[in-house]
Amino acid sequence: MVDCSLPEFTESSPIRVLFCCDAGYYQHLAVAMVSLLSSNACNQLEIHVISTRREAQPEMKLRRSLESFSNFTLQIHDFRGPQIERWHTSYHITSEAYARLFAATILPSSVERILYLDADLVVLADLRELWSFELGDAAVAAVSDPFGASRSEALGLPRGAVYINSGVLLMNLRKWRREALAERLGRYIQEQGSRLEYHDQDAINAVLCGQILVLDYRWNFQAKMLRLPRSGVPDRAKIGEASRAPAILHYTTMRKPWVFVMPTPAKAVYRRLLKRTAWRGTPPVGRSWAKLPEYLVNHGLYFLGLDYTWDRVLRRTTIGRVMVRSAKLLRVRPAGRLRSALSN
Repeated sequence: MVDCSLPEFTESSPIRVLFCCDAGYYQHLAVAMVSLLSSNACNQLEIHVISTRREAQPEMKLRRSLESFSNFTLQIHDFRGPQIERWHTSYHITSEAYARLFAATILPSSVERILYLDADLVVLADLRELWSFELGDAAVAAVSDPFGASRSEALGLPRGAVYINSGVLLMNLRKWRREALAERLGRYIQEQGSRLEYHDQDAINAVLCGQILVLDYRWNFQAKMLRLPRSGVPDRAKIGEASRAPAILHYTTMRKPWVFVMPTPAKAVYRRLLKRTAWRGTPPVGRSWAKLPEYLVNHGLYFLGLDYTWDRVLRRTTIGRVMVRSAKLLRVRPAGRLRSALSN
């Protein structure tokens, strides 16, 4: 527990934090907020949520999850962006991912910088150092994504340009407003369409190239970094150092800690924090005897150090495609993700 009465603690301006998600994601948002407030007991926080869909009951549970904290204010902003509904999405990334791009137009003009956080992460340390990072005239500061080398080439970024993960962004909203960056990003997204494999993240890297400052890995430490492949990942030493004391732990990819069949690194951190929210006792998504085979396959592949899941086998391997076609021919009625795969 941090003692805020220590002489070196001085009260400063509030840390302004932004989340973007709809009501269906509020369970995970509650976990992220509880972790944020717990780890920043000595800071005052001004929390903003941009929501594309408001529902009374989830919002009530979200607020109830935060009742034990007094060091924050919370504002939820409605966002209706018809243009983003036409932008490219995929089976696991929805149009809500684009909402963060409109922070400069949705939030009051008095908010000149904001710390954007994805809702599928947990905060493990005081964020004052990150909040105080000098942006200068950069548009954003973010953490390099060591798994994004192929995207740099695909997007045509200059040699040596860093590809960042957009799950944690320290945003210079004054610059975003002055240079109409949301409009520029919107035009690029409209033009590129399905070529943007990682949606808003690809767009941010392409349009804001040269205007991005790079943060230490500890400020957006992806859970998958806890088990790096043997080769092909840069900055191994820096990632290893960050793993000793990550400030923000980010559950990227489909290996979400709330999904029963997924072997997720550091899943216990999420489950422990969930117990402190109004969603305590909620079972993992998809937990059932019918899912046990998929659970065993996924955990077996993970134990062997393979970056595959049952879902990925079906979608991206020859044997998976053969199984899908065979099931179609036999008119099998599979359950869960297999049924989803057959419908695509």
